[in-house]
Amino acid sequence: MTEKRPGRLRNAFAALVYRMQAFTVVGYMGVASFIGVEALIVLLGFTTVLPIAIPFVLIVLGLVYLFRQRLRGLWAGARARLRRGEAE
Repeated sequence: MTEKRPGRLRNAFAALVYRMQAFTVVGYMGVASFIGVEALIVLLGFTTVLPIAIPFVLIVLGLVYLFRQRLRGLWAGARARLRRGEAE
C-alpha cells in the first residue's frame, strides 16, 4: 500500500556528512599545498605525541591557506609602514 522512502532527517544528515567530508578533503589539500606534502606526512606522523591537537593544527593551517592572500596584504602593509617609519 504505502512505499517506504528515506526520511528528510536521514537525507539532511547524509548531506551534512558529505559536506563535512568535502571540507576535510579541501582542508587536507590546502594544508598539503601550504606546508608541503612531506611536512604534512611528518605532522601526521606525530599523532602519537598529541593526537588530539592534530585536527586543530590542520584546521588552523587550512584557514591560513584559505586566507593567505589577506595575510600577504597585511604583511606587505606592515612592512611598508615599518619602512616609512625608518625613513623618517
